[in-house]
Amino acid sequence: MWANTPTSYDRVRTEPIGWLTTVSQRGVPSTAPVWFYLEEDHSITIYSKDPSVRVRNVQGNGRITLHLEGDGRGGAIVVMNGTAAIAPELPNADEHAGFVAKYQAILDQNQWTPEWFAEHYPTPLRVTISSVRGN
Repeated sequence: MWANTPTSYDRVRTEPIGWLTTVSQRGVPSTAPVWFYLEEDHSITIYSKDPSVRVRNVQGNGRITLHLEGDGRGGAIVVMNGTAAIAPELPNADEHAGFVAKYQAILDQNQWTPEWFAEHYPTPLRVTISSVRGN
């Protein structure tokens, strides 16, 4: 999946914000910015507030789209399609070393600790990507 899109792979590893679109059982889409981490197995970990529309939608309809910011001129678009599921087997956000390392500067900037983030975003989601478009 990533072999033909090395630029998109690099961006998914390093971009701080993605836009996750979930869909309710009634077909109503909901898009929100998320922090995310690309795992070694190419799944993506997202931590969510709960209760939230995002968690409710994923519980009822796991199909998602995750996209990255473009360049402001219609280029550099990366769109990933896949499925998401609640993943209680994943560590809490403050115990996920890769996730904390990726977001430590933003946590510090907002005067948040990893423990604060884990308390406010307690529900881990695992996203399995089925296709990637863009660069």
